[in-house]
Amino acid sequence: MKNPFQFGRELGIGSLVDRKEELAAVKRVISEGNKLFLIGPRRFGKTSILKTATDELSKKSAIVVRLDAESFPSIELLVGGIVASAAKALSGDLRRIGEQIRKMFSLLRPELDYNVSDGEWSVKFGVDSKKLGNPVLLIDALNGFETLAQSQPENRPVGLILDEFQRVIEIGGREVEGQIRSAIQTHSRTGYVFAGSKTRMLHDMLMDPTRPFYRLGVNLFLGPVPRKDFETFLRREFTKSGFQVKESAISLIMELAEDVPFNVQMLAHQCWTGLREGNGPKQPTLSDAVVHASLGMLVRQQDPFYAQLWNSLTTNQQRTLMAVVAEKGAKMQSLRVVQSIGKSSGTIRQALIAMSAMAILREDQTADQKYYRFEDPFFGSWIRLTTTAKE
Repeated sequence: MKNPFQFGRELGIGSLVDRKEELAAVKRVISEGNKLFLIGPRRFGKTSILKTATDELSKKSAIVVRLDAESFPSIELLVGGIVASAAKALSGDLRRIGEQIRKMFSLLRPELDYNVSDGEWSVKFGVDSKKLGNPVLLIDALNGFETLAQSQPENRPVGLILDEFQRVIEIGGREVEGQIRSAIQTHSRTGYVFAGSKTRMLHDMLMDPTRPFYRLGVNLFLGPVPRKDFETFLRREFTKSGFQVKESAISLIMELAEDVPFNVQMLAHQCWTGLREGNGPKQPTLSDAVVHASLGMLVRQQDPFYAQLWNSLTTNQQRTLMAVVAEKGAKMQSLRVVQSIGKSSGTIRQALIAMSAMAILREDQTADQKYYRFEDPFFGSWIRLTTTAKE
């Protein structure tokens, strides 16, 4: 029997837990030619939502180009990816497609080449990208994509999805924000989805009235899958696999994974594997002991990586992370935390900012409290187990 708990890859149609509202929002925005900013921490299933939306829309003949901005080290390469993906999305003979792309993206003067063996297009530009500059290069690509959309029948949606969109601003500079807005606010046929995981950076970008993206489109902040829904999914899949299930064990999986979808699936996967391969009773039971043992196995498997990451941190950062574990990320600049670390609140704040930039921590904000969470909750478990073992 195949393990029903999947992680470490993009989940497609039929594999997502919940996320119906988010999936519907992405599809609706592309179908209507609007703009959506989808913001959520890493490991929350954002990319899988985008993949599923792309797959479902493509089955209905929509043209959807989905790119990960972090895969392109420069704006020029990202623009090349947009043009090449646009060519791949068009149908017809190669010569006609090439002519269409050259016409749609005429300002870039693209030179296209098709590799028959891998079915991919490659693009070079006939303009001097350095003289043109990042903003102009990107805007010409977006305007060309809108030209492509305008050339399609009214009932054929066209969408451009840029995942990890904040990278575009990081490599292109703040001036790119205003240039993008000035272009896409005039586009009526292309549906844009800008997704990103640097929640604080993107929150500031979208919620500051002085920034260009303020009220440019719909803002959708991705939180954890509702615990009740995820627990129902876990219970159902373990039961279907022939295991007995203790309710406390289901809750424990959610607690130890801190409701992060990737980690929930990862821990459940390890529990399922342990139960299936165990030499216990004919109908094994998912218990608290099984969950704790599975977490220990995962932490040990990741020990070289976690140890390397831990050793790359300063002493202040290590002590701050230990405090995050002990205090569950709350009131990190309180007198008690300051005294336990032995440093000023300003020093602790700098450590928290640095580790947020390193994607070790992220900020979660409630109505009356700010929390610091581990991007990978199991790193927090490793710290807890490692520091306890040394005491």
